[in-house]
Amino acid sequence: MNESSSRRLELVPGGVQLGTGPWQRPTSPSWVLVLPQTVGLCSSDLKEVRRSRDVRSDFGHEMVGLVHSSSMDDFPPGLRVCLDPHVPVTRTTAFSETTLLEGSPDQLRAALPTVLDGTPDDRAAFTEPLACAVNCAGKVLAGSDVAIVGAGTAGVLLAVLLRLKGCQVTLVNRSPERLTALSSTALLREVPKVLISEVGTRTFSTVVVTTASLDDTTFDGAWRLLSRTGGRLVLFGGIRSDWRVPGTHVLLDGIRRGEDVRELELGGRRALVVGTHGATGADFAAAGAVLAAPLPWTAGHIEELIVGRVTLPGLAALLNDAVRTGVDPIGKHMVDIGLNQ
Repeated sequence: MNESSSRRLELVPGGVQLGTGPWQRPTSPSWVLVLPQTVGLCSSDLKEVRRSRDVRSDFGHEMVGLVHSSSMDDFPPGLRVCLDPHVPVTRTTAFSETTLLEGSPDQLRAALPTVLDGTPDDRAAFTEPLACAVNCAGKVLAGSDVAIVGAGTAGVLLAVLLRLKGCQVTLVNRSPERLTALSSTALLREVPKVLISEVGTRTFSTVVVTTASLDDTTFDGAWRLLSRTGGRLVLFGGIRSDWRVPGTHVLLDGIRRGEDVRELELGGRRALVVGTHGATGADFAAAGAVLAAPLPWTAGHIEELIVGRVTLPGLAALLNDAVRTGVDPIGKHMVDIGLNQ
C-alpha cells in the first residue's frame, strides 16, 4: 500500500469485487483516517453481499486498526482502535487498506473505542460482537438455567459471558457439525452441547435465540425449551421484519430492535419475550475489560474461535464463493489487512 491508493472490497451485483482507488479525502471538519489491521467476517457481511439485509449497511465492521491521521487531538497517529458501527457516522468499509470516518467529534469518539494495551489484535477483533453479547447478557438473570439456541459466534460469546455471570449454560444447535467443532475448545469444554432434536423433555428458565435468521422451525424448537410458566425468551439473532410467530399476528423484529418486553402465551406456555439489539458505550467498555485478561477457566481466550485467515483478495474469493454456493463459511474467519500483508 502507498499513500496514493489503497485496495478495498466493493459490493457489486452478485457479490463483491476488489478495487484500487485513491485514499478517501474528508469533506467534513471532523474526521479520522484508520488503517485496518485485522477485521472479522460477520454473518451480517454475508447478508449484505447477498442483498438479504434490509437495515443499515455495516459491511466490514469488526475492525481493529491504527489511526493514520485525524482532525482531532483525541486520535494521535498509531492509536489502536476498534469500531462501534451503531454510532451514526459516515464511514467507508473496513474491508479496505484505509477507512475514513466523518461526523461530529462526540460521534467519532463514540464510534472508535480505544483497544486496551496488551489485548492482541485477534482478540480485540471480537470487541464489537462481544459488546452486543454483553448487552444481551444483561437481559438474563444471574444464575439462570439457560439454553442458547445457535452455536455460531454470537452464541459462543454469550455462553462465555453467562458463565462469568454464574448461569448454567447449555448450547443447542440444529446440526451437529458446529457442536463437534466446538467440543475441543477450552472455551466450551465444560458446556453441554446438544442437538435441538435430542433435548427431549428438558426445559429451561431462559432460552436465548442467537441464530442468524429466525424461522418457524427454530422458533418452535426454542419455545418448546421454555418452562411452562415464568420463562424468558430472549431474541438476540436476526429476524426478518415481516416474520410473525406461527399462528399469530405477533411481529418479533420490532420487539428485538426496540429492546421491548412482551408477554406471549402460545401452545400452553406463557413467557416473557425480551428483545436485545446492538450495544452501548458501556457494553464496549465491558467487552474490552473481558478481552484484556485470560478467562478464569482457561489460559486461552476468545481468539480460539478463529478457524481461518484470508487477505483481501482471499476474502473476495470467499464471499463470492458463498454467494455462488449459498453456503456460509463455518466458524470465525479473520481478514489480515495491515501494511505488511
